[in-house]
Amino acid sequence: MTASMCFAGVAMLTLIAPFEMTTPLVRLPHQSVSDLELAVLSAFVCAAAALVWARRLPEWRTPLTPPWVALLIAMAAASLASPVSHTNAWHMTGRAAAAFGVYLVASAGLTTPARLRAALTLAVTVGVAIAVIAILEYRGARQVLAWLTAFRPSVSTVGAQVRAGGPLQYPTIASMYLEVVFAIGLGVMLAELDGSRPVRTAIVFVALVVIADAIALTFTRAGLITMAASLLLVGGLRRWQHRGGRGTALVAALAAVILLIVAGSRSAESMWLRLTSEGQESWYGATVIAPPHLELATGQLARIPVTVTNTGRLPWDSHADPPMLLSYHWRPADGDRFVAFEGERTPFAAPVQPDATVTVAMRVRAPRQPGEYRLEWDVVQEGRLWFSTEPGAAHTLSAATVTGAVYTGPIVTTAPPRPTIRPGRLVLWRAAARMFLAHPIAGVGPDNFRLAYGAYAGLSGADERTHSNNMYLEMLAGGGLLVGAAFAWLLWRTAACASVLVRRADRPGAVALGLAAAVVAIAIHASVDSFLSFAPTYVLFSLTLGSAVACARGLETSPDANRV
Repeated sequence: MTASMCFAGVAMLTLIAPFEMTTPLVRLPHQSVSDLELAVLSAFVCAAAALVWARRLPEWRTPLTPPWVALLIAMAAASLASPVSHTNAWHMTGRAAAAFGVYLVASAGLTTPARLRAALTLAVTVGVAIAVIAILEYRGARQVLAWLTAFRPSVSTVGAQVRAGGPLQYPTIASMYLEVVFAIGLGVMLAELDGSRPVRTAIVFVALVVIADAIALTFTRAGLITMAASLLLVGGLRRWQHRGGRGTALVAALAAVILLIVAGSRSAESMWLRLTSEGQESWYGATVIAPPHLELATGQLARIPVTVTNTGRLPWDSHADPPMLLSYHWRPADGDRFVAFEGERTPFAAPVQPDATVTVAMRVRAPRQPGEYRLEWDVVQEGRLWFSTEPGAAHTLSAATVTGAVYTGPIVTTAPPRPTIRPGRLVLWRAAARMFLAHPIAGVGPDNFRLAYGAYAGLSGADERTHSNNMYLEMLAGGGLLVGAAFAWLLWRTAACASVLVRRADRPGAVALGLAAAVVAIAIHASVDSFLSFAPTYVLFSLTLGSAVACARGLETSPDANRV
């Protein structure tokens, strides 16, 4: 009965994990509970009730239990010693404890080959649902976009490119989720092939193609790298174990189809930009040569000739969606405020390619109040961003004298917009290293990197939602050597489990290759992102580790224990 209740918990969490709503179901002092967190709590309560009914102790002795318990103890100590925020650190420690609980539920529930096969098949099925939603989001399906507002505030973009994320909070989170499911699906596909079930094999093949398409549409570089690594790992191991054969050919065919899909998912120019730049900081740049002084009448609409050079990496197209347009801001003679931020728009006659220079007669409307002003020239990507607010933007201003009748109405000035701060990974990684060196024993507290990195990176107004973009550095910065050593132990034991899956995954254990690839996918993506603070990903990763341990346990105890 206990195993059955735990398996039911695994199925429930697999279904709910990617659909965490932004509005909490329950609000408590200093804590809120989402629908997914309530599902996690329900799984724990049901498992505990089953243990009480059966009058037995939980089966907690697994290969990952000792290092995971050590990690929780280390995180608790780091939370107590945190110089930044005890509350936030304890919240992160609680999430790590919940992840451990999910792992134990999975390990206790996946006790038979049928349950393991069902859990992995369900994960792939849910992955297809997420992928379809992400694809529809990218295509701009209105009903889907309206429904998705329950899960994240808006559609994400980089430049003019939409980054699909489905119901996950960010596109990178969606990519992480789908990468793990994709790796699992490779094992499921080979298992169906080995079981001589061609229809099921074809269905899983198509499912993986759909998932791969959604990963490409997230526009996440790590997603493409991790997906390629999973294909190479599973295909290479399959060839090594069986010296070629149908499985190797099937994986190669899948890789070929995915390559075509990825190549056609974006324009070659957009794909090259994304793959060769850390972010979009270098995409937008302009130099403007304008008259040093202007004289206009109040309210006058004039045509001012300016020469503009595209110093960024994107072409400026006024007929694209969204369009690139020339504009300006009116500033007082001194100070940082604005008299009018939104200026008239002037389109480019033709697309302006990078490094190209054009001269344009810009439409400029003077303020209604006479006086001395400064006119700041700018380029806008309509509805998305102004070039002047991008990191490292060059500002070109002209002095302007406005003459005419005195305007008696109110003149309202506005504060300058907050400049965009997008620290790259190298900036964040250096900040994490400095943070660790400053607090080497217990760090600044789990998940406190995002609250403290601004001072270590020399940034003012740093976004507190930004993590270190490296799970290993995140652990060291947040927990110092205490947490780092325990986390390294957990990684080592996980690697040993994956090694068992690889070494003993013969034909009866084809899913073992997929689980090994999923563990490797998590490890690879952890080097460029930090994601354990997000409930959907820590639930999926805990379920994956529990499945891997259950599969490895079956391979070690009986040659037929993992026949799927």
